[in-house]
Amino acid sequence: MRLSEIGDKEIVDLRNGSRHGQLWDAEMLFEKDTGKIKSILVPNLQSKIGFLAGHDFMQLPWSSIVKIGEDIIIFESQ
Repeated sequence: MRLSEIGDKEIVDLRNGSRHGQLWDAEMLFEKDTGKIKSILVPNLQSKIGFLAGHDFMQLPWSSIVKIGEDIIIFESQ
């Protein structure tokens, strides 16, 4: 699957239903040797208080992703 095919999918936590924006809003961390995705940094929208709040990110190991569906990426937080 190409990034262009999944970039506009909404990222949602299975445990509490919180939304973390779209994959375009995230940063990806790669394994240096293999080039595989190690984890993604997604905006932690639950911690923002108003427009002036700083950016807070949550690091999700790639292994925490449960399903990549048609319109959504579901992960399970610890």
